[in-house]
Amino acid sequence: MHGHNWKVEVEVCGNKLDNIGMVIDFKDIKKSTNNVVNELDHEFLNDLEPFKDKNPTAENIARYIHNKLTEALSPKNVTVKSIKLWETDRSAVKYTE
Repeated sequence: MHGHNWKVEVEVCGNKLDNIGMVIDFKDIKKSTNNVVNELDHEFLNDLEPFKDKNPTAENIARYIHNKLTEALSPKNVTVKSIKLWETDRSAVKYTE
């Protein structure tokens, strides 16, 4: 058993701007992302429901984050375009749908 430190890069898009000209405030993306990531932090991923039947690879974790953020941000008319999960400064995976 070993741990990882990741950096999560979130790309969103939308076709409507709010009254101050933003699709969504970056702080809202960060808050939603932190909520999802905190579910995984300091946990044995194989014991968590989403990974009981799936290997918790970086790719599957990126997909999980994508799906959870999609749920969180879709009421705000924002689409999650991609999740890029960095394991090191030079190693990353990108998940899109």
